[in-house]
Amino acid sequence: MNNHDIIKTFLPKQLDIKRLNSLQSTLRKSNIIVYGEIHGIKENSDVIYTLVKKLGVKRLAIEASPVVSNFINSVKTGSCDFSLVDEDLFDSSILSLEMIKTIAILLQQNQLKELVFIDTFFDNLDEDVIIPPSPQEREEQLAKNILGIDDSLPTLCIIGQWHTQPNVIENDKTQHKSALYRLRKTKPNVPFIHNVYRQGQLFNDGKIIELPKNPSIPPYYEIVQKTDIDFELHIPKATKISLYKK
Repeated sequence: MNNHDIIKTFLPKQLDIKRLNSLQSTLRKSNIIVYGEIHGIKENSDVIYTLVKKLGVKRLAIEASPVVSNFINSVKTGSCDFSLVDEDLFDSSILSLEMIKTIAILLQQNQLKELVFIDTFFDNLDEDVIIPPSPQEREEQLAKNILGIDDSLPTLCIIGQWHTQPNVIENDKTQHKSALYRLRKTKPNVPFIHNVYRQGQLFNDGKIIELPKNPSIPPYYEIVQKTDIDFELHIPKATKISLYKK
């Protein structure tokens, strides 16, 4: 199948997630939940579809640039105009065909009132700059964009797990302060869902990656509350996203 066939035929499904109701009161208190996924996994789309439907989420904030908005709207209307997007985007797996179709369906159903794009870091970079910007500048901008979202609608913010490390990660002489870490400096009570996968595969940056089996994760979906604002979502199986290679 080509990319057009993949996006035309994929349909997200609603999952049975045990203890999902533990997120209801948390979302009502904060009106935003940050969700950390490993990119390149097909089941993530089913999870997002389920969380939006079951929790009454009305706004998605996604790790993508506004340049993809016209393409998402074309999928929403059924035209799927790939001339509106650089298809190399799908090789990075940050925004998969399955996730785009899921978002389009939720918009089409009027389940979502708004879609926000929080990854604007690469939009205005000067290609002639000799010293490239630090990855930490991207974390800062992601956090700033999330902080710019008003609390008028129940919001689910989807970003990769590298951007949702709750604590500072030190490596040699460098420090990684994630977008979530920076966000919580201003809004310390923002809740967070961290995906934990039992086993499977993912596609990321041109490679198929095997996830080692984690026997501590059960063979069913469930929410596990770790603190008042920290949750894990256990996912029994990870399947790599669909990707068409010419």
